[in-house]
Amino acid sequence: MNNMKELFYYMIGRVPADLRENELRGKKLLHISDTPSSFFGELARLIGILKPDYIVHTGDLVDNIKLELFPGSLWRYERDVKKLIKILEQSSAAKLYIALGNHDDLQTVQKLCQRSHIIATSEIVHIEGLEFAIAHDPAELIKKSSAYNLFGHNLTQKSGFTEGRLYLNGITGINLVELESTRYHIYPYPADTDNNRLGRGKIGL
Repeated sequence: MNNMKELFYYMIGRVPADLRENELRGKKLLHISDTPSSFFGELARLIGILKPDYIVHTGDLVDNIKLELFPGSLWRYERDVKKLIKILEQSSAAKLYIALGNHDDLQTVQKLCQRSHIIATSEIVHIEGLEFAIAHDPAELIKKSSAYNLFGHNLTQKSGFTEGRLYLNGITGINLVELESTRYHIYPYPADTDNNRLGRGKIGL
């Protein structure tokens, strides 16, 4: 947190992106991951403020429903993932990428998506002249990494540069990349997000 105002936003469950929006220049990519349904309303607000040109979600679309562990919750998952996809696809983003997580269901996501590009495990994509490797599990990026790497799934993997390559974890922060300058910003999730993901000690779920 840079100051008390940002801390206040964080504690009341808001992303303080509106404090920095005027600093942003050119086309933008928004990256999120492992999103509980409690975050969806705030995500819609954030997209409205930042107006990203590209959105990447690196999986576990409804992270409060552990579908891999409780497959009987598929009906709840479908109900909630429909809300998320509606938020993403009604945005003004030119392109949407969804990498499926271990708690996602391919058939459900395929059925609900109209214009999102679905990534089953990992994929390298080119956006505004930059190469991004996108995966849910950072272990997949060992096999297929790039100059810019977006992932989720594991809290122990930190964002930052490794051997000249940028790795951004969508669990530990909401990532925004300015595609012309390649500057990136990391915004905090609202204070209750980790609890709503079902536990602050979640590692590799």
